[in-house]
Amino acid sequence: MPIDPHFVPLLAAPTATARQAVTYARSRNARRIDAVEAFAAELWRVGTACGYDPAVVFAQFCDETGVGTSDAWATRLNPGGIGITDGEDQGIAFASGEQAARAMLVHLSAYVRGYDPGLWQHLHLDPRYLLVLEAGLGQSVRVLADLGNGRWATNPAYATQIAGHLERLRLSAEDLQPLDPAKPPRDIVWEGTTNFHRRPPGVVPEAIVYHITNDRSYANVASWFRNPASRASSHFVIDRDGTIHQFVSTRDAAWTNGDISAPRQDLPWLAGAITKIRREGGNLNDLSVTIETVGVPGEPVTLAQQDALVAITRYLLATYPSILPRRGRMLRHADINSTSRSYCPGAAFPLREIIRAVGGDPNDLS
Repeated sequence: MPIDPHFVPLLAAPTATARQAVTYARSRNARRIDAVEAFAAELWRVGTACGYDPAVVFAQFCDETGVGTSDAWATRLNPGGIGITDGEDQGIAFASGEQAARAMLVHLSAYVRGYDPGLWQHLHLDPRYLLVLEAGLGQSVRVLADLGNGRWATNPAYATQIAGHLERLRLSAEDLQPLDPAKPPRDIVWEGTTNFHRRPPGVVPEAIVYHITNDRSYANVASWFRNPASRASSHFVIDRDGTIHQFVSTRDAAWTNGDISAPRQDLPWLAGAITKIRREGGNLNDLSVTIETVGVPGEPVTLAQQDALVAITRYLLATYPSILPRRGRMLRHADINSTSRSYCPGAAFPLREIIRAVGGDPNDLS
């Protein structure tokens, strides 16, 4: 079950290690990784001494900075959007990862304790510390869910997003290492979302399902997949320029293939999977990896997208031998839902070419 932010206290013993935090940041291609390491070490040193769970604070850093990929972090080591509000950026910067950690803790302490004697020597690092107290928000935060209610942020999904990062970094360092034995085909841009669930124990992907976004704007697609209300996501989204964006780890199940309606009956694997799901429960998302291509039905993919589709497909086949290079395991969304998704990914989608390019048989429906 996902972590419920209503049951995550800010004042608690560490629930993960600094090594786990840095491993998580590395896995998401954080920038200024040396500063991230210093930031984590200082969070665990000072935060633990003052009674804050540094894992929760680091998870908040991850949400604020895109897991260390934002310009505010890369250029200014601003770890928490401090001084960055709607329509305003005060340009607050910190000289080191250690300084950034102390400032983050000071700012949080204003909400949690009002005044924290353990951090008095660092109060000068946060120019917005007194503003929190003057706004009457001192001692207004006890659990993670209290953030985001007009306190640190106004985003109603703020605490839920932080909880998603917290869940991931709490995994063991070993579990955060790449699962895949194959080398990724190119740089994959990690985006992340809380819209996913864990695959059942022992379950691995057995099929790839290809989709079209039905929207030419990658920004719109990303916003939709990050919105908890959408209840939608994809493992990978390939933009028009061929950039591969990843929203969900292939360890987990994305939310996009569960809409079974008038599925094809001539694909034995699909028919068998659906029969088992209807008999025993579960979801097709548990058994598949999803790749979305930015575009609209009937419009050919770009050459860059086709190259990326072949590359990521090769990667998945090398990673999961359970996915066979044949038409019966490389599906269109329309194969699953021919009622409302008959257009997805559309007749112009080069599925036969992709299957041939990875050494498979586009005529093999088994």
